[in-house]
Amino acid sequence: MPSTSPGQPGAGLAGVRVVDFGHQIAGPLAALLLAEAGADVVHVDSPRSAGSPGPTDAFFNRSKRRITLDLRGAADRATARDLVARADVVVENFRPGVMDRLGLGPAAARDLNERLVYCSLPGFASDDEKAGLAGWEGVIQTAVAGYRPLREHWDPSGRNKATVQDPAAPLFTPITTASNFGGLMGAVSVVMALIARERTGRGQRVEVPLAEAYAEAYSTMLGMRVYENPLMGDNHMLRDLTYTCADGGMIDLSPYSKFVIPLLVAAGVAPEWERLGLIDVAARTFSRAKRDTAMAMFTELVRSHPATWWDEVAAKAEMPVSMVRTPAQWVATEHAAESGAVVTLDDPLAGPIVLPGRGFDLAAVPAPRPRHLPDQDRAAILAELGAIPAGPTPLGGPAVGAIDLPLEGYQAIDVSQAVAGPTAARLLADFGADVIKVGNTVPAVTDGIVGQLHRGKRTILLDAKSEAGGRLAGDLIRAADVLVTNFTPKSQARYGIDYDRASRLNPGLVYCSITAYGLTGPWAHRRGYENQCNAATGMSWRYGSRFGWTLYQPTPINDADTGILGAYAVAVGLFARLRGGGGQKVGASLAQGSTLHQAAYLTAEAQVTDRDLRDGEVRDGDVRDGGPDRLRNEYGAHALYRFYATKDRWIFLAARREELVALLRATGLEGSQSDYSWRNPGGVLAEMLASRFADEPADHWVALLTEAGIAVQILVPIDDAVAYLHRRGVVYFERGLDGEDVARPGIGRWLSETPPRVGASPGAVGSQAVEILAELGVTEPEMKTLASENVICLPDALPQLQRLT
Repeated sequence: MPSTSPGQPGAGLAGVRVVDFGHQIAGPLAALLLAEAGADVVHVDSPRSAGSPGPTDAFFNRSKRRITLDLRGAADRATARDLVARADVVVENFRPGVMDRLGLGPAAARDLNERLVYCSLPGFASDDEKAGLAGWEGVIQTAVAGYRPLREHWDPSGRNKATVQDPAAPLFTPITTASNFGGLMGAVSVVMALIARERTGRGQRVEVPLAEAYAEAYSTMLGMRVYENPLMGDNHMLRDLTYTCADGGMIDLSPYSKFVIPLLVAAGVAPEWERLGLIDVAARTFSRAKRDTAMAMFTELVRSHPATWWDEVAAKAEMPVSMVRTPAQWVATEHAAESGAVVTLDDPLAGPIVLPGRGFDLAAVPAPRPRHLPDQDRAAILAELGAIPAGPTPLGGPAVGAIDLPLEGYQAIDVSQAVAGPTAARLLADFGADVIKVGNTVPAVTDGIVGQLHRGKRTILLDAKSEAGGRLAGDLIRAADVLVTNFTPKSQARYGIDYDRASRLNPGLVYCSITAYGLTGPWAHRRGYENQCNAATGMSWRYGSRFGWTLYQPTPINDADTGILGAYAVAVGLFARLRGGGGQKVGASLAQGSTLHQAAYLTAEAQVTDRDLRDGEVRDGDVRDGGPDRLRNEYGAHALYRFYATKDRWIFLAARREELVALLRATGLEGSQSDYSWRNPGGVLAEMLASRFADEPADHWVALLTEAGIAVQILVPIDDAVAYLHRRGVVYFERGLDGEDVARPGIGRWLSETPPRVGASPGAVGSQAVEILAELGVTEPEMKTLASENVICLPDALPQLQRLT
C-alpha cells in the first residue's frame, strides 16, 4: 500500500492546472471531467469558436476559465506556450500533427515543462494507417463497426419490433459513443498519469485515439457475439425486455425468473400463475415447458395497467423494472435533480437551464459552475502568468523512483457483479492494482462473467454473511486501498460491506459504490441494469421511438461508461490521498452514465424556447425547432452527415455545410440547385445524393471525395473492425470453453511511461483462493475447515463455470 504524503490535504484534483485546447466533444469532455473533480481548467477558444460557441458550449465548457487565443499568431502562440509551461496537464484533440505545426505538440511542450502530462485525443493514432482521416464521430464509428444493422443489435425486443426500411443497413445512432469513450478514457488516463507523476516525479505523453477507445464500448457483447444470436438463457423466464402498457406507455424489465416472479407477486397474480403450474413462487423458478404460455400471459398482463402503475409496483417490490421515459420526462423528475444526474445552472446566455450533472460522485469538490463566456478570464489568466513561475505544481511528497504501472502496489477488493462494477475494478487492474475479486459461494449468484471483466484479477469465493466469512472480508478490507461494490445500500449492509463499517475498518479506504440510480434521491434504493436505466433516462426512447419501439444501443455502452466513471472517481480519490487526503466514498450510477451519453442533445434541447418551437426557427448548425435530434432518420443526422448506399457497399459521408458546393461538384451534381436544405437527412438533397452514389462503387466515391477534401468512410463489418483493432493492440483473443478463440476488448498502451496492460484471465472464479487466504494468515487446515462449513470454496471444489463471457 503506497504511503500518503504529508502536506496540504487535497480535495479531488485541487491544485492541478489544466490547459484545454479541446474542441467538439472528446477534448472538452475530458477537461470537464478534470474540472469537476477539482482541477483549475483554462479552456482556450479559437476566435472562430469564441464568435459562435454553439448550444453544447453550456455543458462542455462549464466549470472552466476561458481565454481566446489565435494560435496562428505569434503573440497568442507565445501566451499559449506560457500557459503550457505552468500547467500540469494539457488536453487537445486535433488530428495528429496539428499541434506540432503550431509549436505546441507533445515534444515542444515537454521541452517547456518536463513534468507535464500531455493528453492527445485524436480520431486515429498518430502511427495509425488511418491517421490522415478526419476524425468526425460518424467516420470513426463507421470504421470500427459502431453503427450496426438492426438485426445485429443486442436488444431482443427492439430488433424484432422496431421498423426500419432495411434491417440489413447500418442504423445511425445519435449517441456520440466514440467521442464519449475517448473523453472518458482520456480523463482516466490523465489521472493515472498524475498518480504516476506523484510517485516518480516524471511527466508523460498520453494518447487515447477515439477509434481505439471505442473497444471499451463493445463491452461483453464482442465475445458473446449476441449480434448474431440474442441470448435466451435457461433462467430467462421472458424473451422480451420491453412491453406496451394500457396507456400506450412502455416498461423495461429484466427477464430472469428471480425478478419476474416477485413482480407477479406484487401485481397480485402469482397465486393464479402458480395454480396453472407456470411458476414456483418460493423457489422463484418457472416451467420451461410452459414458458411460451407464460410469455403470452405476461404480455397481456402488462397491457392491463398503465406504465406508471408498473413503475410504482416495481419500485415497492425493489425489482429491476422501469417505465420508459422521454429525455424531457427524465430531466423533469425529482430523482434526476436530487441524485445529481442533472443540475440547474444559471447560464450567462440561456438563463437557468437543466444540464447533465457531473457524471460521478466525489466528496469535497465544488459543485458544477455555469460556463464563463469566451475570453471572460483573460485579464486574470494573463496576470497569473506573470506571477506564477514556469513549471507544474509541486509534488505532494518525495518521488519514490521508477514504477511500471501507476497503481503498482495498490490493492483493491472487487465485490461487484454483472458488468459496470467489474469493469471499474478491471480498469484498476489494467493500471497495475492487485485486484481481488470476491464472489459468493452459491453458484446461482456467482458471477460467471470472466473474460475481459476479471482479467488481471485474483479471485476467491467467500460467504461474507457468515461469521467466519465476515471476519475474512473484514481482513481483506483492512489491507485494501480500494473497495468496489455495485450492491444496493441494503445489500451492502446485509453483507457487512457498507461504507460506514468499511471506513471504520480502514479510514484510508477509497470506497466506490456503483449503483443503478445514484446514492441519493427517491430512487436510490431501486435496482436496475443497463436497459432499465437507459429506459428511465430516455436514451432507449431517443434511439428507437421514431422506429416504432424503444431500442438499446448496439452494445451495452452504459454498463461500460459507468464502470469507467467509477474507475475515474477511484483514481481521483487515490490522487487526493497521495496529496494528503484521507479515504472517501466515491461512485457513479447507470443513470448518470446514460445522462452523460446524451449530454450534447440534452444541453441543446434545454435551450429550445417556446418561441423557437412556435416559429420553427432554424439557425446555422443548431436546429431549434425541437432540438438537433429532431430530423434524424435511420441513415443519419442530415443530408451531409449520413449513410449512403453505393453500388457495392455503404459509405458514411461527413461533409461540412461550407463544403456543399465542392460535394456537388465531386458528385457531378454541380448543375443542380445548391439551396436545398441540407438539414433534412431524407429531403431533396439527400435523395439526389443517394441516387448519384448508387451509380458507382464505394472506392470510386472515396477517391473522388477524398481528393475534394471531404470526409467519407466505407462501412466496416464487425469482423474486419475486430481485426483492425487487434492490429492496433486494443483487442486480444482468449481461448473459450469450447476451444475456440474469443475476441476481447483490451486496452491500449496509451501512456508513454507507465502504459496499462491486459492481465491474464484468472480462470474459474475462486481459483486463487489459497494464495489469498494464505496472505491473510489462514493455515491450510483452517482453509479445509472453512470449506467444509461452506464459508469458502477451494480451487478443487469450485462451482462449474457454464459460460465464459
